[in-house]
Amino acid sequence: MSEIELYVHPTCTSCRKAQAWLDEHDVPYARRDYFRDRFTRDELAAVLASANLTPRDVLSKRAKAYKALVGDRELTDDQLLDLMIQEPTLLRRPLLISAGNAVIGFDRAGLENVAGSTRPVAGR
Repeated sequence: MSEIELYVHPTCTSCRKAQAWLDEHDVPYARRDYFRDRFTRDELAAVLASANLTPRDVLSKRAKAYKALVGDRELTDDQLLDLMIQEPTLLRRPLLISAGNAVIGFDRAGLENVAGSTRPVAGR
């Protein structure tokens, strides 16, 4: 299994950019379209915990569903997690997890950092 897990929505421009960047730099990764292959609550909780993230850390406030489902309400992390399972657009994307680190959204510097840490060092 790949050290890098990439969670995407295929119509998302930022997701396509991150995937293209990884491909162009020959960085191996496991890709999951979490709109087609939905997370269970336990899976999403485990993915977030593996990178020390909370649901609030990956909450997309720009998603159309945010205003309708979250808006001005003060929700717990458990409530946010439940909403993210119900409505995956609430999860910022792409989400890349590797060795306890996370890159949220398309972040070239973050990708470079993660890619550098997954490559073997010459001479070893």
